[in-house]
Amino acid sequence: MIKIKNMKKAFYILFSLFMLSSCEVNYRDDRAFEPAKIAAVRINNVLYTITNAGTNEAKVILPPGVNLTTAKTELLVANGQLVNFENGIPRDLSKPMDIQIIGDDGASSTWKLIVQSPPLLVSLDVVGLPLAKDKINFGKTTIIVQIPVGTNITNLAVTYGFLNGTLKNFVNGAAKDYTITPTKPPFKLQVTGADGVTVYSYDVIFTSDAVGPAQIKGMVINGDSTSEMVIIDAAKNIVQPVVPYLTNFSDATIQLIVGFGNVIDSNFKTTNVDLLKEIKVKVSGTNGVETEFTIRNPLISNTPILEKSHASFNFAANAGSSAGWSGNNIVIATNAMNAGAIPALGINAYDLTGNYLNGLAKTGTNFDGGAVTGIRKLATDDNGKILGVQLGAGAGATTILSIIKWNSITDPAPSNYISYSQTSLGLAYAPRSAGINISGSLDGNAVITVPISGKTDVFVWTVTNGVLNPTPTVKSFPYTGAGNYYGVQPYEDGFVGAATGINFNGINLMGASFTESAKISGSATSDAKTITYKGRKYVAYVAFVGGKHVFRIVDFTTPNTYSLENPIMNITGSTVGNGNITVDADFKVINNKLHVLFYGTNDRLAVYKLEQ
Repeated sequence: MIKIKNMKKAFYILFSLFMLSSCEVNYRDDRAFEPAKIAAVRINNVLYTITNAGTNEAKVILPPGVNLTTAKTELLVANGQLVNFENGIPRDLSKPMDIQIIGDDGASSTWKLIVQSPPLLVSLDVVGLPLAKDKINFGKTTIIVQIPVGTNITNLAVTYGFLNGTLKNFVNGAAKDYTITPTKPPFKLQVTGADGVTVYSYDVIFTSDAVGPAQIKGMVINGDSTSEMVIIDAAKNIVQPVVPYLTNFSDATIQLIVGFGNVIDSNFKTTNVDLLKEIKVKVSGTNGVETEFTIRNPLISNTPILEKSHASFNFAANAGSSAGWSGNNIVIATNAMNAGAIPALGINAYDLTGNYLNGLAKTGTNFDGGAVTGIRKLATDDNGKILGVQLGAGAGATTILSIIKWNSITDPAPSNYISYSQTSLGLAYAPRSAGINISGSLDGNAVITVPISGKTDVFVWTVTNGVLNPTPTVKSFPYTGAGNYYGVQPYEDGFVGAATGINFNGINLMGASFTESAKISGSATSDAKTITYKGRKYVAYVAFVGGKHVFRIVDFTTPNTYSLENPIMNITGSTVGNGNITVDADFKVINNKLHVLFYGTNDRLAVYKLEQ
């Protein structure tokens, strides 16, 4: 009985051993059959991963200037072991060396260990020019030396000292011209590495410019170089380019001009860039610090082709309240002249040099300089036809007021194009006009608007195929308490309001029913003009901020608050008084180039050519 029990025990032991053996075969670690390889290298107790291009090559790049001749070396092998190589002892790694390893699978292989430490500049001396160490900036591919302003660099004798490198294309102490021009790039110093094979190149630059932190000095936008890079916020690295002309900012090709030795992030996009939105770019300075910059939309600023002061027009103080283009000439409305002035009281025309041409005819109208039938505001259509709206201040309920039309500046017989009264409009108040605006052509399709001073009522007339509908519709401006002057400029998608008043001072965008979609406040104004040009929508206006006129253009193709807050032209003038906030702006294409005029009472008329 005892024997039987022992036999059963032996059977179970053998069966268990068989099962364990089967499991070992089925679940054996497949890594044992992977080829052996060098996985990492530890040099002077620092662990480095290797770069491997798929061959039996283990390459490690160390920081510049590491002594490779006595480097404590350890190789970490996966799936195998080293042959005749002892880890942890100093070795000369300045030249590639072969390493034998044998895998766990029994296969042997030869690996090439390549350890590189690029050259390190340890000294730079110039005959006759003492240099502090902090003036010498050594980068990955540059040597930038900051020198005093006015230093002659056409014949410098320089001596370079390197660890892990010998000069290849230069003899120390040899005199050399280090100037840089558009056709003469920086001297490229070549240094042979410690392995005797690898050649490192460095652009050598001597400059009096600030060296150190990254900086964006300028830009080239669609071929135009910036005249200035405005620093908006130095602490936050926000800058804004200033360019002389309007180009396609929404789809731009750009180039950054950075400080000497600065390196721009290789991922930075330079084509098809929408500069109307903020863009960000990382730039590394010669101090080795990477800085992220925010670049705001470009600003246009150039010298006006015409600038004429209020005084030079001989307008009386606070007179001269509206301006626009008629053909290639300029028309300005004024209700008071200085004694002895040649221009006639009313609307006067000037050429593009500012010379007086003539006063517009008043024949057949009751147009005068008075508060009732005088004209303070005018507007012009796409073909240069001129509309002037009578002010109507103090008009009676049945007083007939007119919008007078001139077909040109030499039209001898202007007409009362639109006539109305308090009674005909069904109003409970006298309709004192706050302004007048036009979009389109009176010979084709047009929209005319006249807002009422101090009221929300805006009267809108339409012209279809050259035929005026004499019955206006009435729209409601979104803000009460408007000033004596404000404007509502029609455009194809709605209206742009330009207002000053108790409850709103600024520009707003409205749909066809005057529903507001965007606005900016805090910038009093009273008129604006829009144009659709080369697929973009622009609005020009003069803001009155802090007692100064500010000439602005906004690209509002994307009609939102961000667009209004970020004009592409923003030129601020001198301090001036303008109690009525009477201002104006208008666009005109002359000789296939877009122009803009700005006008501010008591200040000046300025005309800018926006395209080169």
